[in-house]
Amino acid sequence: MSRYRKELYPISIYHNRVEDNERMKELIVPQIEENLKDIAPVPGGWLTTKCKTSFDSDDINGSIFYNGEHSDEIRSQYMNVLKTFFDKDWEIDIPSMWFNYYTNGEYQEGHTHLGTYNAPLHFACVHFLSLDPERHSPLAFTDPLTVIRTPMFEMDSSNYGEKYYVNAKEGDFVMFPSYLEHEVKAGPETPDYPRITVSFNIRMLRYGDE
Repeated sequence: MSRYRKELYPISIYHNRVEDNERMKELIVPQIEENLKDIAPVPGGWLTTKCKTSFDSDDINGSIFYNGEHSDEIRSQYMNVLKTFFDKDWEIDIPSMWFNYYTNGEYQEGHTHLGTYNAPLHFACVHFLSLDPERHSPLAFTDPLTVIRTPMFEMDSSNYGEKYYVNAKEGDFVMFPSYLEHEVKAGPETPDYPRITVSFNIRMLRYGDE
């Protein structure tokens, strides 16, 4: 019998770019900076003690991403990226959208976006709205099987690593399964050029016949 190898249970992430990032910065960044002083403290349950995020600020998120003057245009750019990822007819719900703003060594610990049993979330998305890859910390994914794999031996895995660092540029957009743990390590102070991301969750309502 000839040698046979099959990879089981692969995990995919999806990586593309928004159509016009300069336009997105023009629409979003001034609104973010105008609202920075009003964002809530670090959300409950988060381990980081240093973070600027609108995750728990529904009024701010609504005014930028859902019912503001430019909300439709912003979401339209995101929908155009999502079209490149799905290869069947699809319908989604985006229950939450927020921004993260890093200038002073902010970080976020490893976490997932699972949702709840009755309202699961299927994908998480990150748009790198403002990013200097030379100075800002990358988005990092952690292998879900790290604890199991650490003491084990796997053949043909010489390039295997626990962490995967996304090689993103400003304007890039990444979608990944909501169960995939991800984090952002503390970076240097960059008050002259903030690292700004827009994040949101996706609940699949229909995908093909499913």
